Amino acid sequence: MSDQPHEPAGAGALAGYRVLDLSTERAWLTGRLLADLGATVTKIEPPGGDPGRLRGPYADDEASPENNLTWWAYNLGKRSVTLDLGSADGRQLLLELVAQADAVLESFTPGQMATWGLGYDDLAAVNPRLVMTSISPFGQTGPYAQFAASDLIIAALGGPVWMTGDDDRPPVRTTTPQYFLHAAVEGAVHTVAALHHASRTGEGQYIDVSAQLTAIRTLMNAAAGPHTDGSVMQRSTFGEATAQSAFRLIFPASDGHVIASVAFGGGLHGCIQWLRDEDALPEDLAALSEEELAGVAQPGGPRELAERICDALDEFFATRSKEELSEQALQYRIMLVPVNNAGDLTRDPHLLYREYFRPVEHEGRGKVMYPRRWVHMSQTPLLDTPRAPHIGEHNRQVWLDELGLPREQLLLLQQAGTI
Repeated sequence: MSDQPHEPAGAGALAGYRVLDLSTERAWLTGRLLADLGATVTKIEPPGGDPGRLRGPYADDEASPENNLTWWAYNLGKRSVTLDLGSADGRQLLLELVAQADAVLESFTPGQMATWGLGYDDLAAVNPRLVMTSISPFGQTGPYAQFAASDLIIAALGGPVWMTGDDDRPPVRTTTPQYFLHAAVEGAVHTVAALHHASRTGEGQYIDVSAQLTAIRTLMNAAAGPHTDGSVMQRSTFGEATAQSAFRLIFPASDGHVIASVAFGGGLHGCIQWLRDEDALPEDLAALSEEELAGVAQPGGPRELAERICDALDEFFATRSKEELSEQALQYRIMLVPVNNAGDLTRDPHLLYREYFRPVEHEGRGKVMYPRRWVHMSQTPLLDTPRAPHIGEHNRQVWLDELGLPREQLLLLQQAGTI
């Protein structure tokens, strides 16, 4: 139960703000973002630890609640205290923390906080300036409010699954769950806005975030079309030729793939010239006139000729690395970029220059690189916060030093399983 040093308030846009994070794993990211911005975020875990710690994946495949990679990523910079909210003593202690807090985050089933006597009205009675943010699958009210939902269910009911996959088969899911993450980010944005409002007016407020609605926001104009101009965006195989363009977008490289907009702007002329300069242009393509090239680049142009050009690019691009192709394409004014995998991102020169990946010290592991610097702010930079906390790591600091519990009472509460 050793206390990890926590970066003091005084840096970051939210320096001085205190946040109590009661969230389940589907909204851990909300508190992480607020901690990055300088808030002191205290994660409230049940005794024994947040259940989400036990669902992996784990560093080095070593299953342990302290070794959970998702916990590491989304709880960076937080403190941890343990508290049984199902007990009367636990609820009373939370109310004492609420009296000193600026915001509370939670993502339980709608109504659970009220069942404990910890709904917004209960908390606001203790602290009228409090901002409370609830993140749930469908919001706190409505016919779906009590429905359970996985990330896939949110993707389906929110619409992204409709847009995903190939047009010649049923919809498919994205490989990585992401729609509760969108909801968590929305929770952070609106919490910050409400904290600003509270600082100006002295009035707190309740924020109700629906993951389904945030999933719909990711559809952008696909969701608005039927209501504005009657259009309905169709699913299409990404990178394949379409009715608007006879050219493919994805091409092989020696170490992966690139995306090249062959028909955009002067891209087709650039590709032809590039192939010619490299002695990689087949004779039949070399014989094309300017008029014929202009025609194939137009919507509805001859598809067989476009496919022939794509085949020539396939053969040539496959001999070069993604980096070589992206650098050389600039000389020919072709929009060509590498398709990066996760390993590529850690070596991306632009991300390295921007210091997107930053080291975090872990006991026994040394420095572990994290994706961290998600925004640059000249006056209130993001904090280099410490690693995610161990279970109950800050119990003594919070309960004894900040709340002022006598040591004897802390021991009794621990023995009773409240802390």
